[in-house]
Amino acid sequence: MDALQDEVESLEAILMDDVCIKRTVSGDVDLIETTVLPLTGEDDEQQYICVTLQVQPTPGYPDVSPTFKLLRPRGLDDARLEAIRTACNVKIKESLGFPVVFDLIEVVREHLTGSNLPSGQCVVCLYGFAEGDEFTRTECFHYLHSYCLARHLNALRRNYQEEFEKLPAWLQKTADPFQALCPVCREHISDESDSLKCAMPPSELINAPDFKVTQELREMQQRMSQLYLQQKSRGAIIDVKADSAAVISIETEEDVRRRRRREEAEAAKKLEGPAKDEALKPTSSSNFAPVVQETHRVMPEPTNNNYQHHNRRHYRGNRRHQHHGHHHRADRDREPNPGSAGGSSGGSNAATTGTGKQTKSQSACAGPTR
Repeated sequence: MDALQDEVESLEAILMDDVCIKRTVSGDVDLIETTVLPLTGEDDEQQYICVTLQVQPTPGYPDVSPTFKLLRPRGLDDARLEAIRTACNVKIKESLGFPVVFDLIEVVREHLTGSNLPSGQCVVCLYGFAEGDEFTRTECFHYLHSYCLARHLNALRRNYQEEFEKLPAWLQKTADPFQALCPVCREHISDESDSLKCAMPPSELINAPDFKVTQELREMQQRMSQLYLQQKSRGAIIDVKADSAAVISIETEEDVRRRRRREEAEAAKKLEGPAKDEALKPTSSSNFAPVVQETHRVMPEPTNNNYQHHNRRHYRGNRRHQHHGHHHRADRDREPNPGSAGGSSGGSNAATTGTGKQTKSQSACAGPTR
């Protein structure tokens, strides 16, 4: 372990802050990690690619080969990463029994310096980087065509302005200013849209043939349509219009229990409602209706008080009415013998049929004549 400790001290002296040493609880070296960049002299802006090398010494190092990983590659495709990985394995086998961490760093740096151009595709146009293309490296070491990055920044600014105009005036005063974001990792990047306006489109985009619907595309479209219908039949397609007003909420266990208790209480109230209505409905044995009918049938007792009858005022059909004696005189003219037995029986029958007031008045008027 003395050889490893000496190597670590040398790395810290040469690389200083560019190397990270991770130790265990007991103080032994667990990991050695550093970010490797290509050699470009003093011009750091020309370092277009990078990769992080992580070396883990094994027990018995350096007599036992260490393990390593290539992490967070920027501007490197799978082919270049595989080439760097192969060169590192060869170096480890050649240096068995000797400290090899610094040599691994130099192997990686040589490969990056020899191909200090981004490989892969631009995430905006999905075309590769050809010779003569203008490209830009972001602060997070992602590469895009300068023309594509300018379009991306313009779209971001346009979307920001649309959302900003939707805010009320009092919120616009406290809104955050526009911030450019990397289209790959969404990290903050510098807004260079003004300097990128004159960038030329990539050569592959210029030379790309016009789009035409080929037979292969038609077959693919048909397969995708069948797949869509199959997923829709199984309920795997979300209807955007139907779910536009839906709100996604996250409930805790306590919220779920409260909601269930509330739903149970509402269901119990709905069940109690019909029972209460049935209890309030009148039954066939109720004496409410007969009492009303009997009240309308009950008539005042007959009386011979002619003065009281003629001066009594009461309401019929919401109108005040006062009896007069002219209809009684007409009744006397129609009956030949008011004092006969037939008249008496007729008067008693009339009292039970609803004309008792006239008969009572007639008998009262006939009294003095008799």
